[in-house]
Amino acid sequence: MRRAFTATLVIGVLLLTIGLVISRPERPRVAIAAGPGTAADRPATPFDRAVAALEAHAEALIAGDEQGWLAAVDTPLRTRYRNMFRSLRALDVTRFDYETGVGQPVRGNPAAVSFRAEVNYCLGTDMCPDKTGSDWQGPPHIEQRLTMRETGGRYVISAAAPGPSEDPRRPAPWENGELVALRGSRVTLFAAPAQRAYLNRVLPLAEAAARVDDRFAALIGTQQSRYRIYLAGEAQWRSWYGGEDSDWAIGLAIPLNMHGIDVMLRMKELDDNPVMLRVALQHELGHVVTLSGAYRADAAEDTWLSEGIAEYIGWWPLSGARTLRRSSVRWALNRRAATSMIPVQPGPGAAARAGDAFYGLSHLAVDCMAKKYGDQRLFTFVRLVLTQDNELDQAARDAYGVPFTTVDRACVKWVRQQVL
Repeated sequence: MRRAFTATLVIGVLLLTIGLVISRPERPRVAIAAGPGTAADRPATPFDRAVAALEAHAEALIAGDEQGWLAAVDTPLRTRYRNMFRSLRALDVTRFDYETGVGQPVRGNPAAVSFRAEVNYCLGTDMCPDKTGSDWQGPPHIEQRLTMRETGGRYVISAAAPGPSEDPRRPAPWENGELVALRGSRVTLFAAPAQRAYLNRVLPLAEAAARVDDRFAALIGTQQSRYRIYLAGEAQWRSWYGGEDSDWAIGLAIPLNMHGIDVMLRMKELDDNPVMLRVALQHELGHVVTLSGAYRADAAEDTWLSEGIAEYIGWWPLSGARTLRRSSVRWALNRRAATSMIPVQPGPGAAARAGDAFYGLSHLAVDCMAKKYGDQRLFTFVRLVLTQDNELDQAARDAYGVPFTTVDRACVKWVRQQVL
């Protein structure tokens, strides 16, 4: 019973809200002045030929040409890159290109070259709208250190290692190892081969969850062309997107850039619990629709709202007073009288039940605003705070026509009445 309780403790550990996604400052581009003569006068260097091979390699991926993609890959790496090609195609890749650093010679092989490469990629049509702006608004990217050598008259990738940046979202699931996919009308599920059996079982629930979340996406203006969900075994849970160490977490929403959010579920904790699987799916997809387009990468200040609205969507149509968190909410309110509808976020050393209560209280706070003002105005408030970074008071005045203190004062009393 203990384990069952902790598995339902927190269904949405959103990486965005705990500050793990950091928008990097823009790096200046480094240009190298050309020497005497024109480019046509000079023979192609190993670096020139390697970059040209990478360009053709990336173009082949977008064109769906697996053999063209593999033409730039050395034999020992072909299985890895074949898996990468098939995974990225299943992910509806629409952009994949390399920005290369300065080429360095390779000891013992004067024809080989090594360099830093940044891979910019887009998955589907939502992730990379045709806009310019900050690094966070641009396409997601990963850094690599590539070595390319000449073989048979062409340049191939002979070594590919992670770059020096400490990106907490690495590795992406498609970078290493094989993925299997199952495509529905609104959702594509991905898993390692060992978790293949989950795909058919989860897809109907995921499709139903997507229909629920589509309803709320329409209210906030963040309709998704498709949702991406990874069904993780324990090894994948501890490694994909940097891994998750918390024993109590069963779901993650991972922001990749301003418009792209992936979902990962911990199947060990959800395998025999269809109710929590449904809730986890609706909750995590709720993060996707309520945080798409957020102007900042760290929303920790408004965790109560980001988790409260995800709980509202996750448990829908159940109210917060009827979920499995009710007893934890009652326990928390009996310990300390609430003076605000915004619950105090528990620290890392707090009891597990305190985290459960935080989610339940956040859900009830959102329930109250929905009951008093309606879903349309509630989701306007959510958009103003979570994606446009408005202060709570300004958002309340714009969405509800009253100061936030008025909303808070009414809702703190209402929340207590629901469970006591």
